[in-house]
Amino acid sequence: MADFQNVLTYGTYPRPPMLRVGRNDWLEAWFNGDLPDTSILEQNGFIAGQFYSAVVYRLSDTQGQSTQFATLLHNEATRRRLNGPVLTFRDSAILFYPVEDPQQTQRLKRLTEEMRERLTARFPGTEVCCGVGRPAREAGMLRNSFREAFDAASLCIQMKSETHATFFGDFSLFSLLNAVHNPDELRRFCLNWLADLIEYDAQQHCDLLETLRVYFDNNGNTARTAARLTIHRNTLAYRLNRIAEITRLDLDDADVRLNLQLALKARQILSAAA
Repeated sequence: MADFQNVLTYGTYPRPPMLRVGRNDWLEAWFNGDLPDTSILEQNGFIAGQFYSAVVYRLSDTQGQSTQFATLLHNEATRRRLNGPVLTFRDSAILFYPVEDPQQTQRLKRLTEEMRERLTARFPGTEVCCGVGRPAREAGMLRNSFREAFDAASLCIQMKSETHATFFGDFSLFSLLNAVHNPDELRRFCLNWLADLIEYDAQQHCDLLETLRVYFDNNGNTARTAARLTIHRNTLAYRLNRIAEITRLDLDDADVRLNLQLALKARQILSAAA
């Protein structure tokens, strides 16, 4: 395979994303381990030296709409001036999302979820599953991102979590938790950390658990969390205080946050298996 590290530039503005629909046999071969030639990657819109994160979008019921679905994804990418290639693969549409800094993925998470919601709105009655792979730029590592995204999208369906994107870290964590063969152990762990919140939400018809999940998904950023929940930041602050009071836990403690996040993931696994 030719070297794929020479950086190409296209002026001060990003070029529009390239759309490729159809069989894309080279993509299937890449997914299965064959590294494509540099010329194939360039012909399909990849820019040498650019970091990409593979993002797989999949309709819960395709009904022969994969081409239309990929076109809508391409339009959303164009509207946001993302210059990553959009391709069809099996029953999915894939955006190779260009990432400027692979160590800063909050923008990737935010825009990925916004695009999933926009696509869902265009297909009423059908959920859109979304899986995201980690940023990479060399063809072999990009293939890993591709497979992570595909597996994460499949997990999204399995876990019945179509209401939000599934990221590469979620996939690894769910795989680890699924390896716990005794569901009673998961249930005990989950209840040990979340029982008070579960009971409070049920009695008061609140959504503190969802608030906590979105808060963690946004790395504790209160502005983004409030925007995601469409509530005022003062309302979010009140909810977080209530969570701390009800659980009698310090949400600033790293170990507490880790265990709460693990418990939320374990609860998803238990709910999906019910």
